[in-house]
Amino acid sequence: MSIFDKIGSIMSSADDQSQEDKNLASYLKSRVSEIRSSSSRIAHEGVWMTNIAYLLGYDSVYYDTDSRQFKPVGSGSQYLARNRIHVNKILPIIQNRLARLCKNPPRYDVRPNSNDQEDKDAARLGVKLITNVWDREALNKKRIDLYMWMQQCGFAWIKTCWDDEKGKMAYNPETGEIEYEGDIACEVYSPFEVFPDPLAKTEEDMRYLMTVKVRKLDYFRNNYEKGNLVKSEDAWLLSTQYLLRVNSMNTQGPTSSAIQQQMENAALEIAYYEKPSRKHPGGRLVICANGVILRDDPLPVDEIPFSKFDDIVIGGKIYSESIITHLRPMQDQFNRVITRRAVWTNALLAGKYIAARGHGLSQEAINDTTEVVEYDHVPGAQPPTAMNIPNIPQYAYAEEESLEQMLNDVAGINEVSKGQLPAAGLPAIGMQLLTEQDDTRIGIMIERHEYAWAKVGRHILKYAEKYYQNERMLKEVGSGDHYEVKKFKGEDILGNNDVIVIRGSTLPGSKVLRRQELLNLYERGLLGDPMQPETREKVLGMLEFGDVQEAWKEHETDMKQIERDIEMMKEGNYVQIHELDNHPLHIKEKNNFRKTDDFLQLDPNSQVLLLENIEKHIQAMTGIMEDAQGTPNMNDPNEKADMEKEALLDSADMMQDMDDIQLEQGGEASLVPDEQNPYAMDPMGGF
Repeated sequence: MSIFDKIGSIMSSADDQSQEDKNLASYLKSRVSEIRSSSSRIAHEGVWMTNIAYLLGYDSVYYDTDSRQFKPVGSGSQYLARNRIHVNKILPIIQNRLARLCKNPPRYDVRPNSNDQEDKDAARLGVKLITNVWDREALNKKRIDLYMWMQQCGFAWIKTCWDDEKGKMAYNPETGEIEYEGDIACEVYSPFEVFPDPLAKTEEDMRYLMTVKVRKLDYFRNNYEKGNLVKSEDAWLLSTQYLLRVNSMNTQGPTSSAIQQQMENAALEIAYYEKPSRKHPGGRLVICANGVILRDDPLPVDEIPFSKFDDIVIGGKIYSESIITHLRPMQDQFNRVITRRAVWTNALLAGKYIAARGHGLSQEAINDTTEVVEYDHVPGAQPPTAMNIPNIPQYAYAEEESLEQMLNDVAGINEVSKGQLPAAGLPAIGMQLLTEQDDTRIGIMIERHEYAWAKVGRHILKYAEKYYQNERMLKEVGSGDHYEVKKFKGEDILGNNDVIVIRGSTLPGSKVLRRQELLNLYERGLLGDPMQPETREKVLGMLEFGDVQEAWKEHETDMKQIERDIEMMKEGNYVQIHELDNHPLHIKEKNNFRKTDDFLQLDPNSQVLLLENIEKHIQAMTGIMEDAQGTPNMNDPNEKADMEKEALLDSADMMQDMDDIQLEQGGEASLVPDEQNPYAMDPMGGF
């Protein structure tokens, strides 16, 4: 019998709880109802519902929170019934902004707590772990939902949590059953589901935060010990009713029956998150559903695990503004203009006839299908003739262009961002300035989003450090055929959770301009030697050229050999060199490794092996160059003396490197004093 079944045998209903739990559950329900009933919250929810309707294609409507119905705006109601044409200009604007916001994912970095090598390794592990969770949780896809809610309502949330039903199946020695090992989860929360502290003006001011989410009864039974006590209930919270109604909305309007269908065998999960305080040093997390307290513990991590993403920030207001709210009046006027033009065209396109009274010509006789008109002849009167139809005035078209420009100006989108060329003679620098202008407008939002994404990364590392008790596998794919699978535990993070997002990494920018700048830097040699294969491969990767691995297959093979050699020497094994090795690349890469902190952590024997290996590659490369340039003339005293001098210098440098290693390990130097070395350098730089 599992522990869930044992709890269920003790309690059969919510009435079997302690009086303290009953009071707590009643308080949470009344508290969330009180927050939702505030005039500010009600007004904002009406705006959110109206914005969603406009995104779907409605216009000249608003959501009445009293009757809980969409109603027509007064000035446009007379045209609503016969409106046969309208254009949704808000939808492409929102899609354009969404594409720009999702264009570049954040680039993470973790700052180590100290200069110790362990903290540096833990920081690098943290970056890889965040990337791993990002891919596994499909956050690139969830960003679309997040930013759509943000644009519809003005803000949205991401919750980072621990999900017991994720991960692989593993044996639990405590229960003796095979269970999921659990893993980190990231969920998108809409504003309808989150109820922040009403006194807070910013996210940092929140003393607490509450969430209400519709869950099926199976969810409670599988995740909580007392989950079997939760019974089905109706959507008693209006915010939840609105959210369920949004799920059933379409271009024909919402249906009320869908709410009852979605709430079948479901209940509302209320979660209360309180930040750490003197009374609760670890914070507090209370979860209840339909009067049943399911959890009352400190926060899993030492902060509320929610990150807020804003659209248009208003100072002193925690409820940010949506861009759709400011586009709606122009959308209404735009559709009025094109509707009146359509009415004009439909009424006059078939032509109008003028005739003297008494001809017997009725209005119904002339329509869009009439070709021949018969009339009663009147002596002395002219027959009906076609009337000259006046043209639609030009200002009717100019008004449309003006309104469209207003919409784009408010949204911060110009022609370049829409893929249109403003003028044929516009130089490239002008296009770049226009693009930079749009990036500056959206950069205000992105600046806050980068801090929010950094907060998400910090939460991921904190959850990993606490809950990754068993070894986990970290898989990484590099360029070429480079793969790395590493085992780690949460304790390996060592508290290094100072996560940042590199500033400006999520700015959309222009790929065309960026590629041109990269090519200019490459041609000038600022990204490395243009003739080196690794430089070319790096630049092609930065240009997002696609799969170019086959072009550098030989270089990748050499890099794998070098990495294999370094790993063997780390273990104290001797590595044999071959005359066909890529000696310059071996020297460069192994010398780069010699400069790292990892080299200093090796034992003296491994360090000597690496230095000797580099020296042998230098000798092999020198021999190849000598063969190419010809054998030196040993009969020439000057050439002979130069060769002996170079040999002694190489030998002295090699012995000096070995002595430095021994001195670092506490040994004694074996190199002869400088005065005994005929080729030692004096302080002035001579020999």
